Amino acid sequence: MDNTPNSPLSPHALGPQLLERLTAPLRQAGWKQDETWYEDEEDEDDSGHDAPATVELSRSNFHLFISWSPATGRLVIDDPTDAWDWDGYLPPLFALDEPLTIDLSPYSTQVDKAEAARRAFAAAGLLDTTRIHLPDDATPLRGTLSTLFWKEHISPAIRQHRREHDVLQALKAFGEDFSWRIGSGLRTYPVISPDLVPSAAARGVAEWCWRRESDVEDWHFKIDDIAMARANIAATRAVLPHVHPEAIDWHAVRLALTAPARRLADGQALRDIFEEGWEPILASIHREIDLWQRVDEELGPETTMRMLSMHGSHTESVGEWWGSGWFETVTRRAIGRAADAGTLPASVLEVFTDPEHFADAAAGHPDLLDDDTFAWLTRAVFQERLLRHKAHLPRTTALALPDWVAQSLLAPDDEPSSTEAS
Repeated sequence: MDNTPNSPLSPHALGPQLLERLTAPLRQAGWKQDETWYEDEEDEDDSGHDAPATVELSRSNFHLFISWSPATGRLVIDDPTDAWDWDGYLPPLFALDEPLTIDLSPYSTQVDKAEAARRAFAAAGLLDTTRIHLPDDATPLRGTLSTLFWKEHISPAIRQHRREHDVLQALKAFGEDFSWRIGSGLRTYPVISPDLVPSAAARGVAEWCWRRESDVEDWHFKIDDIAMARANIAATRAVLPHVHPEAIDWHAVRLALTAPARRLADGQALRDIFEEGWEPILASIHREIDLWQRVDEELGPETTMRMLSMHGSHTESVGEWWGSGWFETVTRRAIGRAADAGTLPASVLEVFTDPEHFADAAAGHPDLLDDDTFAWLTRAVFQERLLRHKAHLPRTTALALPDWVAQSLLAPDDEPSSTEAS
């Protein structure tokens, strides 16, 4: 008797293991698993291939309940927080405005299913830090919500690391300029949750230690905007492998950003581009990395990661930078819109097999495009963002704060004391 299964994959591989693969991008974006994988045997067919699998993930105050049905090919993200109790500054919240169903049935391979799921997660804002848009009647909560996030996640991390309660004094030791720059993350709107997201923290490192706080701006006259965009992407790409969920490897970051032979994707050496400005730039990069190493030592790696995740999520700067889920999403939308309108540059159609191929290259490696194509892409992405502005939509994907939460925060029954909040 031939007992060879019809599928080369085990039922487990089609259920829990595939769900684990599908949700891997979420765990890489800081989502933690709360519940174990399981199969509901009552839902299996005779072959055992249709057993659904579920997992619950959380990050900061936000939660996801994800179910995968091999029988239907649908991945569903739902709200697990209904009727949950809460005793912190903020309640547990669903990370989306409404449940999300991702139909993976059209994709025949696990690789294609995983890629489709990843793109859907990116478009939903789940691969970046959570941003919150407030109801019109709750705009006074902007500062309150940011402060409560700080009290809920950053202050406890500092206290745990230092074994003391004077959080404000610890921050003041780094000077007013540092506090102002870090505070910009609290002032950004939509409100940014201080989630621990490695890719966002990497953008924060690149923005702070390379683009803004180093001396590179003083030497911008040596390099045009397209080449600077390539340099920004190169800096982010150099930092990414050294930002881990547990901590940042500052020694490796220093080596990556100050390597004498650092080059752009087109082969240009930064030393040759900036000429006499390269040594002052290197010295300033060392200075800023020294600062963040001190922050890491004195405030702790978790605090450092959360601060840099917020810093790397500013919508007015690197929040829409290469390496974010939103950059990929808006890039694909811009290219799709141009393809539908027939306005893709002729040079693009000569190089790439189809618009999808171009979108893959532009989203993943825009710095490898030629200057004219890169410039066109920059304009197209800007126009896509402008359309969102005209439609009165947030610049990036943002969760609408539920009305019941807004009302609870506007009229709290039990206001935490200043001692508890510090």
